Amino acid sequence: MHRFQGRAATIGVAAMAGAALQLSGCTADPSSDTGNVASASSSERGTTTVTATAPATTTEPGSTSTPAGTGTGLTSVDPATFTAPQHPDAYTWNYSTGGQYRGLCVSGGDGVTCTGKPAASVPDLTEHFPGRPSAIELGRAGLRYTFVEGIPGGPGVLETGQQVQIGETRCSKPNSSTLECRYGSNSFTITGAGQTISTSGNVLAERDYSNHPRSGGGSSADSQSGSGSSSGQPSDYMGASGLVSGVRTSDGRLVTASTPSCDGRGILILDSYVEASSPQQGIADLLDKHSGAGFATPGQCPSLRASLNGARVYPIYLDYGHDMAALCQAKASRGGNARLLTQTADFSDPC
Repeated sequence: MHRFQGRAATIGVAAMAGAALQLSGCTADPSSDTGNVASASSSERGTTTVTATAPATTTEPGSTSTPAGTGTGLTSVDPATFTAPQHPDAYTWNYSTGGQYRGLCVSGGDGVTCTGKPAASVPDLTEHFPGRPSAIELGRAGLRYTFVEGIPGGPGVLETGQQVQIGETRCSKPNSSTLECRYGSNSFTITGAGQTISTSGNVLAERDYSNHPRSGGGSSADSQSGSGSSSGQPSDYMGASGLVSGVRTSDGRLVTASTPSCDGRGILILDSYVEASSPQQGIADLLDKHSGAGFATPGQCPSLRASLNGARVYPIYLDYGHDMAALCQAKASRGGNARLLTQTADFSDPC
């Protein structure tokens, strides 16, 4: 979930881009997460998380005649325009390729991860968040399918006719139905209402973290930035194993972990907290950030991810019950990842 995660390459969804987006993280895309690719086809499409494996060297369908990120006549946008809220060293922006929902891109300064829908030939992710990939990561070593979850989109939008360069990565919107990003000889294109992903260049395996040489085995999330001193947090709501059942927000409210029913109800995941040194404070900070949201214990339902690299994951969410129209409307206006709480490990986005 590239949430601003500790290993993704661009922050990642969210997300938690669990092993995929560094800063974590992600949100704004219609699908969810996972997909190990033993070999990536030369025409990958998709609107969800991304995970990739085999190399692809042919420009895939959906790309324009102009190499990704090198279009002429485009207006350059100052990267500072897309500085991520509460994450000054990261950048996030929304984009549209003609569909009902906006896509999300996240960058940690050296690479980028954008949500989209991979081709059916792209394998499911099998590591930290098994399932379909919902994003594509681009970095110094190549491309990699991953996922983005719980990363709130910033206020910025990369509009048609604009381009932005962050480090060695350049992303552009040459026309209303196309987003292109390039880093060296590798690139990806996202096209059409379905936000179909196609790649050109070296596609890395799911377990290949070459884009993040310093990522090691640890995990982090955009949410981790909220882990400060836990002073003032109710110690009786912190179990012996470290499981958090209650936190106190900045306005003094005691918020206890919710236990939503796994009955097919829909929730909107606005953010995700990946367990760090001061989990109560980290969760409280995210609740302060997302007015009206609550949090659930990790893996409350099989369709909620319980952990990332051994660290618990707490979803920060809004419950819409069985009102799917309201859920999807909220996603369209607030971003985030929609999810149905069920008894199966289905991380797909119903919107």
